[in-house]
Amino acid sequence: MVRLTSARTVRLGGHALVGRREEQAVIRAAVAAAGEGCGGVLFVVGEAGIGKSRLAAEAARLATGAGQCVVRGRATTSSAQYRALREAFMSTLRRTGPPGDPQLVPYRAALSRLVPEWQLTRPPGVDDAPVVLAEAVLRLLVSLGGGHGCVAVLEDLHDADADTLAVVDYLVDNLGQEPVLVVATVRSGPGAGADLVRAAGRRRAATVLELDRLDDGEVRELAALCLEVPGDRVPEPILTRLLEVADGVPFHVEELLADGGNGVPRTLSEGVAARADQLGPQGRALVQAAALLGRRFAATVAGEAAGVTGDDLATCLRLAADAQFVRPGSEPDVYVFRHALTAEALRGGMIPAEAARLARRAAQVIGERDEDLAAELWCRAGDLRRAAGSRSRLARRALAEGAVSTAIVQAERGLELVKDQSAGEPVLGELREVLLDALIDAGEVERAVELGTWLDLHTTTARRATVHLRLARAAAAAGQWAEGLRQIAGVRRLAGPDAEVDAVEAWLTFLRPAPDRMLRARQLAGRALENGRPEVLCAALEVLASCARTTDLEASRVWCDRALAVAEDHGLTTWRVRFLFHLGVLDAIHDADPARLILAHDTAVASGAVVTALVIGCELAVVHLTRGDHDAAERCAQAAETAAARLRLAETRLIALALRVCVAAHRGSREQTEVLYDRYRALGGDDIDHAAAVQGLGLAFCSLLEDNPERAWQDLDRAIAREDNHPPHYLSFNRGPYLLLATLAGKAGRAEHDELATSAHGQARWNRQFVTLSRAVLDGCEGNGDEAVAAVAEFEELATPYPLAHHLGLRLIGERAHADGWGRPRDWLTAAETYFHRTDSVRLAAACRTQLRDMGVPVAQRRRGSDRIPPALRRMGVTVREYEVLELLVDRLGNKEIAGRLFLSPRTVEKHVASLLLKTGHDDRTGLARFAVRERESG
Repeated sequence: MVRLTSARTVRLGGHALVGRREEQAVIRAAVAAAGEGCGGVLFVVGEAGIGKSRLAAEAARLATGAGQCVVRGRATTSSAQYRALREAFMSTLRRTGPPGDPQLVPYRAALSRLVPEWQLTRPPGVDDAPVVLAEAVLRLLVSLGGGHGCVAVLEDLHDADADTLAVVDYLVDNLGQEPVLVVATVRSGPGAGADLVRAAGRRRAATVLELDRLDDGEVRELAALCLEVPGDRVPEPILTRLLEVADGVPFHVEELLADGGNGVPRTLSEGVAARADQLGPQGRALVQAAALLGRRFAATVAGEAAGVTGDDLATCLRLAADAQFVRPGSEPDVYVFRHALTAEALRGGMIPAEAARLARRAAQVIGERDEDLAAELWCRAGDLRRAAGSRSRLARRALAEGAVSTAIVQAERGLELVKDQSAGEPVLGELREVLLDALIDAGEVERAVELGTWLDLHTTTARRATVHLRLARAAAAAGQWAEGLRQIAGVRRLAGPDAEVDAVEAWLTFLRPAPDRMLRARQLAGRALENGRPEVLCAALEVLASCARTTDLEASRVWCDRALAVAEDHGLTTWRVRFLFHLGVLDAIHDADPARLILAHDTAVASGAVVTALVIGCELAVVHLTRGDHDAAERCAQAAETAAARLRLAETRLIALALRVCVAAHRGSREQTEVLYDRYRALGGDDIDHAAAVQGLGLAFCSLLEDNPERAWQDLDRAIAREDNHPPHYLSFNRGPYLLLATLAGKAGRAEHDELATSAHGQARWNRQFVTLSRAVLDGCEGNGDEAVAAVAEFEELATPYPLAHHLGLRLIGERAHADGWGRPRDWLTAAETYFHRTDSVRLAAACRTQLRDMGVPVAQRRRGSDRIPPALRRMGVTVREYEVLELLVDRLGNKEIAGRLFLSPRTVEKHVASLLLKTGHDDRTGLARFAVRERESG
């Protein structure tokens, strides 16, 4: 944090900067850093009128001069949700239109709350989490900056709503490596905006410029600029009065000078009151009513509240503008007080009865057009019940728009107003109900339960049942099955049978670790199917599909297909994406086919379901990993980890990091595997279900690629023990490899094979290939060679999508098949050796060659470049150097020319040509050259 205690200041009213050299240096450096990709948030903090806006304008000027994009917005009242952000983007996008950056496509739905051009395309069922919008704002700012950087000036954040402050707080933590600078002005003193600044300063995440008052010399300089005279020509009486009453506040200096510099009262409020009196009774009433409406106000509303209409209103507004109270705003009928302190002085100068009368009339005029302002006015009028009603409606509206934090704040403010009312007061119950909904959406289950307990004691029977069901659903989302079932019991007592209740209880029962949970969950879900609404049907079908996945993958697919049809028939976007995802996972488990997962991912992106898209991205990483496309798997996992970290999705981030561990392991990089695994555990990865997958699919495969099956067995044994003690909610890919290693080690036999083969785990193609290979080992050991060979052929068909698993399996059984005298171990080990050599799995390739030599098979020395030899030629035994000669034969070169190209002797070339003729079966060089042409064209 940068704190400037001996600061210079700015000259307001459009004048050039006076002093503030240290602040200017900080701002200049921040703007330059943003242009180089090192952005951040810079808070300009101080009391009203101290010069915050002028410094912000200086940042904008510097950015414009550097060719950076500049956007500007100002907060007004906490009811104007996202006002500062909307104004900032609209001021730019109305000229340029929304950017076509493809990186913004997943975030257009979130940005539709800020960008009108995207509102018509906002689909249902999008992620409305505040953190998604915050990430969307970050990406839009980056996009607007192009390659030059962007400076966003957000003013008066002390007046901002809670959700705008949440976005700024997110930017504080995430702009460090982005070409974006946010310059935000915040008034000092108590308030949410100041709290945000203090929190950012404490964690040293932002730059904070705290502005002090002017010293005497600077007051003189500012006065000279305002009066447009040299510094030594400011009239002494005026300067003396400025030094006595302005307190070094630039705004006070300007106000006093704007009043003429003569007869200035001792306090600013007295001066404002005197100037208001000069407007006459109607003019004074108008500006007083306008002050109650805020710094920006609708002239007709202020006029109605003050009883001034028609020509009289126009006359009074003109007089107020001439007296420098107000100026016309950018919209028709909107006026703005020149300075916030003017409105504050007018409000403070009214006697309570006069303020209450004007506030009541203003609130009646406003009605529900501006509930936040109406609430403040009803408070000033002394009608706390109506003020609380406005807060209740504001909370419900914010909740419907996905602004959960704002809903909570509004409901709590309303409850504070009526805390002394009787429990039977209707508005009190309404506020508590909307607060309950907001807490559930926010995932604050403990607070929701506490509030639900209160509502359970003070609402009607019908409402109590609804409260319990909401709390049950919240507990289900949080994985708290015991609390959820307790709430369901309360619903049952109050409301009796209900399909929606059955669906929620079914999911909670599925989560409950009990022997009969599957049977009971299926019974409840089946009952919910009988008369449920489309949403209830989808919820019930999801339970049935999840239960079936543990026993029968095809049955699970049938339930998912049915649910997808329901979702599509009724336009349930969220459920459609969810079941496309479920079906995509089933396709991946059964056939390693990513097509439906890709469709689900694209649908989630198009609908704005950012978080769901991240989860699907993790599943795609698994498919790419098992199919041997390690680069694609790493891209998916790394992108998911980065996005999840920025969105503060802790579990998703750990899952993505777990996948990165597995990718490094499948690449055979022990060092990278250990580095990522240490990060995974440091972030708490051992506490989630996927820890077993990391040990089995990750560490065990790294050990296998090091040709250390004993260590791989230990890794898998730990993984299986963890799964047995803490059954995961996903289908394990550890069971198949575990069975094969156990079978080879003599630790598993026919009974273990049969148990896994008939289970849901055994139905997964990944596990099924290892189960089949285990059967081959058992058959061969029992002397059933033909059955063993048939099982290996079946394994090779199943392993087609999984190249690493395929060749690991061949390498693992080769020695056993040779020892037991069955199959074609030489061919299997040769194929495995070729694959491992081509993929730089040095230890496994060497192990295969050693086994082959032990079997008496001559093994050619591997030279660099052998991976370039086509498989057909490699099977003929063509060497690297012979292949180089063959390639040059295509150009009809003689031995001497080939020798010159390859730095060989002509005699050596002649020997290579003779060997090629023998291996390929050709009689002369012409036939060999034609053969080389065909090989080149086919390759």
